Amino acid sequence: MLTPEQYLGAMAERIQRSGGRLHTVPIGPATAVVGLFTESVMLSTLNYCVVAAAVPEVSAAALYDFTGRATQHARANLVGTMGWTATSVVIAGLVGQRVYPDAAQAASAKSGNQFGGETRMVAVDLSAGQLHAFVGGKFWGAAMHGSINAKLTYCFPQPAEVYQQVQWQQAQWQQTQQQPPMPQVPPPPVVGPGGPQPPVYPPPGHQPHQGPYGY
Repeated sequence: MLTPEQYLGAMAERIQRSGGRLHTVPIGPATAVVGLFTESVMLSTLNYCVVAAAVPEVSAAALYDFTGRATQHARANLVGTMGWTATSVVIAGLVGQRVYPDAAQAASAKSGNQFGGETRMVAVDLSAGQLHAFVGGKFWGAAMHGSINAKLTYCFPQPAEVYQQVQWQQAQWQQTQQQPPMPQVPPPPVVGPGGPQPPVYPPPGHQPHQGPYGY
């Protein structure tokens, strides 16, 4: 079964691969993986803060509390003027072996419109292999919401996808461990003190010795 640490490790790899600034910070009682991005969409700067932490079980109360703390962290790292030239998008998720129905419902609900920002919640159920989040569309800001949905689905991959990646990496590691060692090839022999010697010619003015037939 996939562990929370493996899932967060896959998230951290995706954050770095897509150009995010990766951090680990304490948020509430948990140590969270944080990815910060800035993107230009239309005339606004989108400040993404992708935050995820592992907990044994995910409840709606825990998800709301974690999201509130993650939003405070995102506001503190905002680039630009909130609501005018900058939009703050917080994608906060909890990863656990069990997600309660109230948490799944809260994460899947349509996010409310906020001044200068948006918050999405994600609940990842590793036992059931499910990811709960709102990735629907809205009538306003279609370009922005398309960008938000893409960022959410990339940074929070499906558990089955991460499990396949972990299995492949483990198989690759086992294959490298089972390969026989490379044979040791001896170095080429050294010819003389400085490598091959140049041919020896007779000194100038000296006639070479000839046989009785002139050669």
